[in-house]
Amino acid sequence: MSIQPFILRALGALGLAGALATAEAKPNVVLILLDDVGVGWVPPYARRLTAESLEDEVLVAYKNSRSKDRPLNVAAHLEAARSCMPALDKLSREGAVFDRCFATASLCAPSRAGLLTGMFQQRWGAYSLADVDDHGIPADRALVSELLKKDGYRCGIVGKWHVARKDEVIKERVWVEQLGGSLPIPAGYNGRWPELARSLEGTGYRSSSAPGQHPLDRGFDFYFGYNSHDSKYFGANDLWENRQLVPPRPVGEFLTDLFNAKCVGFIEESVRDGKPFFLYYAPMTLHGGIVPPPAHYSKPFSTGIPFSDEYAGHLLALDDGIERILQTLEATGQLENTLIILASDNGCTLYNVPPYNAPNRGGKGTGWLGGINVPLVVWQPNVVKPGLRQEVVSLIDVMPTVLETAGIAQPPALDGKSLLPLLRGEKNTASRSGLGSAGLHSSRWSYSYEAGGELNNKDARECPLYAWYLEGDTLLMKITAIRPGLYKALPEGMPSRTLMFEIGSDRHQRADLSANHPQKAKALAEGLHQWLSGMKAPLTSQQEDFHQILENNPPRQ
Repeated sequence: MSIQPFILRALGALGLAGALATAEAKPNVVLILLDDVGVGWVPPYARRLTAESLEDEVLVAYKNSRSKDRPLNVAAHLEAARSCMPALDKLSREGAVFDRCFATASLCAPSRAGLLTGMFQQRWGAYSLADVDDHGIPADRALVSELLKKDGYRCGIVGKWHVARKDEVIKERVWVEQLGGSLPIPAGYNGRWPELARSLEGTGYRSSSAPGQHPLDRGFDFYFGYNSHDSKYFGANDLWENRQLVPPRPVGEFLTDLFNAKCVGFIEESVRDGKPFFLYYAPMTLHGGIVPPPAHYSKPFSTGIPFSDEYAGHLLALDDGIERILQTLEATGQLENTLIILASDNGCTLYNVPPYNAPNRGGKGTGWLGGINVPLVVWQPNVVKPGLRQEVVSLIDVMPTVLETAGIAQPPALDGKSLLPLLRGEKNTASRSGLGSAGLHSSRWSYSYEAGGELNNKDARECPLYAWYLEGDTLLMKITAIRPGLYKALPEGMPSRTLMFEIGSDRHQRADLSANHPQKAKALAEGLHQWLSGMKAPLTSQQEDFHQILENNPPRQ
């Protein structure tokens, strides 16, 4: 697209016009990663849902928790999901929408580790939040940002990092200076852990990054965000800009609006510097304690339940940021020179707001499809051929796709495959014979079918482990035993299970076909064994469960 003279004059006023030739030499990339947003709440997926797509358990749970004396209007909820992100919806009609994209985990930290490295994070033992929180991403695993920076890209992250250990120096300083302790910190802090925890509030410890694992140490040139599971939508006091803790945010400032503005600023500055850029925008939307967004975001929705309108309003606020990003790209002459990718780290969490993760079963923290089948929308005019894609792809494919877009050779160790030929409408070089996955199968973050919806915080570490292998439309799923006493509803626990589903016709995963097709189940079990054999046992918990699944999947003799 040629730049019109009036655009050039506007750019000159901004000091950007002289940088255009340099910035256009390589394509830019904007990667937007939603937090805990399943396919049911993303318009290109929601507009194909019907009332029958939703799970009865989810509707009952939401009615009991939020609807109560109000009628639950399913049609109004579907309409809210279809209309909550108009800018994204427009991009999706002009770009590629993947129906069968899978995250590498149903929890945020391990999922993000897989996305940023283009590798199954299970290869180094990351299955749970603790596996990443306690260890971070190994230094020998290159991040997409590191490879792009070496090639001359300016890389920025706005929002959630959550793939690094905390900076223990902050904790030690508080222990010594505020609590009169001495180094090293004694095990158990002599019973003073609650006091230390209170003293750490506002120090930035909870959202800090250990040396060597900070975004600026991993290829990023700009960082504005937090290294934690979440921040605060209002009054955030745990944000970092580069290596400095940001003062508490002013009263009334909405975090999503702030992040949107930081994204725009990063793009403008990158173009001004004459550099191609990679923007990794990881908003808080829609994680954590959901509070009402500014009223004008919720006002367009009328589901009949205020919480649902607020939920949709948070997505509309993020969509406002997407629109601002598009306007900035157009104003700087970079719109057609920018690849935009939108995905989510995992499915919706325990709020159960319809349509939740429809048409899938379950949600975050589980091996059900609702935890790990995520939206993936890719857009670039004159590059990405519009349409629905049914190929099985993974978030690990994002990194090699970005690298090929930038003209950078893909490291040989990556598990991901570039989607760029597929996006262009060329031969599908990203096809894979099968896809494996393994992680926690927990009730902590979503609905527990086994225990009738019972939630249990212990379940975050004492839950079973799932492992599955998908080949075509057939998915084999193994779930280790639920120990006795974990759930009140299951005092005797539950034995391990092997299940097989045809997900093309049974996204709710109700019909177990393993007994009816034993040979197919055996073949998939061998595929699972081969995949799992290339992974390491979990770093912090579920090691016995891992070995149980691995040893119960012997290869063919």
